[in-house]
Amino acid sequence: MTIKELKDGLHLGQMQVTRDADRVARSVALSVCAYLLLIRLYGRDEESGQPWSLFRLKQRFHAELMREEIDRTERKWKRKLRQYEDAA
Repeated sequence: MTIKELKDGLHLGQMQVTRDADRVARSVALSVCAYLLLIRLYGRDEESGQPWSLFRLKQRFHAELMREEIDRTERKWKRKLRQYEDAA
């Protein structure tokens, strides 16, 4: 199951690498590191009795990333609005 999740969830094997052994090794290592990072960040939050998947962790990561970006953009525009109000 782990290999299937790595291949489908993190696109292992789809990266454009040459036949150079070092590049292939780095490609695999990068996918494994991303997998381990997602487990480290979100694996503990998942209920221990329930099955979980890389896809759910990845979806949660994307949702949090988008929420942070939306919040950052909102703060930026609020600062700009305050600047314009102060200048007026």
